[in-house]
Amino acid sequence: MAEVSGAAVEADEFAVPLLALILTAGLALASMYVIYVAPVLLAELLLDGALSFALYRHLRGNRQHWLETAIRRTAIPFLLTALLLFSVGLGLSAYAPGAQTLGEAIHFKST
Repeated sequence: MAEVSGAAVEADEFAVPLLALILTAGLALASMYVIYVAPVLLAELLLDGALSFALYRHLRGNRQHWLETAIRRTAIPFLLTALLLFSVGLGLSAYAPGAQTLGEAIHFKST
C-alpha cells in the first residue's frame, strides 16, 4: 500500500513538468504548421489583394461610404448584445448588490 501512495506522490511531482513539455511540444508543432502553410497563405493573400484591387476599381462608381454599410449591418446585433449585457448586469446587481466584479457576484452569499 505504501508503494501505491509513493507512486501517487511521484506522479504529482511530474505533472507540472509533463504539462510544460506537452505545451512546448504543442507550440512547436503549431509553429511548424504555420511555417509549412506559409507559402500557400502568402499566395492566397496576394490573390485576395489583387482581387480586392480589381473589384474596388470596378465598383469605384459607388459613392456610398463603407462606414454607412458597416453601421447598417451591425447596428441591430450591437443593440441586442448591449441589451443582453444590460439585462445580465441588472440581474447580477439584484442578486449580489455589493459586488463590483463578476467573480464577486458568482461567489456572493447572502447573509
